[in-house]
Amino acid sequence: MLLFSLLLWSAPLSSQTMNALTAQEQAQGWQLLFDGKTLAGWHVSASQPPAQSAPGQVGSTPKPCATAGAHWEVVDGLLTPCGEPLGYLISDRSYKNFMLSIEFKCADDANSGVFFRSPREIGGYEVQIWKQQPAGYNTGAIVSTAKTAREFRFKPDQWNRYEITADGDHLVVVLNGETTLDIHDATFSEGNLRLQYQQFPIAFRNIKLRPLP
Repeated sequence: MLLFSLLLWSAPLSSQTMNALTAQEQAQGWQLLFDGKTLAGWHVSASQPPAQSAPGQVGSTPKPCATAGAHWEVVDGLLTPCGEPLGYLISDRSYKNFMLSIEFKCADDANSGVFFRSPREIGGYEVQIWKQQPAGYNTGAIVSTAKTAREFRFKPDQWNRYEITADGDHLVVVLNGETTLDIHDATFSEGNLRLQYQQFPIAFRNIKLRPLP
């Protein structure tokens, strides 16, 4: 069943309806975590210290928020961070075993990440979105847990898809159809999802989750 579901994920990004579940996905038990209109199901964290930057890496001037103090907003069906301070958008719910599909678009110099099983809204596993992380946990890696065996790159200024499976201690990360990690680790068993904002523009869409037993 897992292989069958992964094959379904390989459909081209352009062929999918934005922020909606297909009839097949609904039948398989997928849940839509972002409705494309509101931040329902998510909340903004308190300010977090910025992550370590690579030499010479400088974040851009943050885009002003349409709503004062918002820090995350929905623009044209896309989930985007804005303003200051830096921080995270966190799922209201906690998840244990699941398959997560999330699409993101950013520039080549982006520094972001998708966290899962983040207990008490801190820590957890971070799937990296950063081509040159100082400690070598680059795109497709899980920070402080496992590095990729070779270099993987997201497509700058285009839509990319992460597919993340957490099934017990079995963790699998797939970027645009390529498996970047397939490991076993039991450090974190359950927790929230977190989307990271580090002052580099990024947008998310089509956030879908399928619970596993």
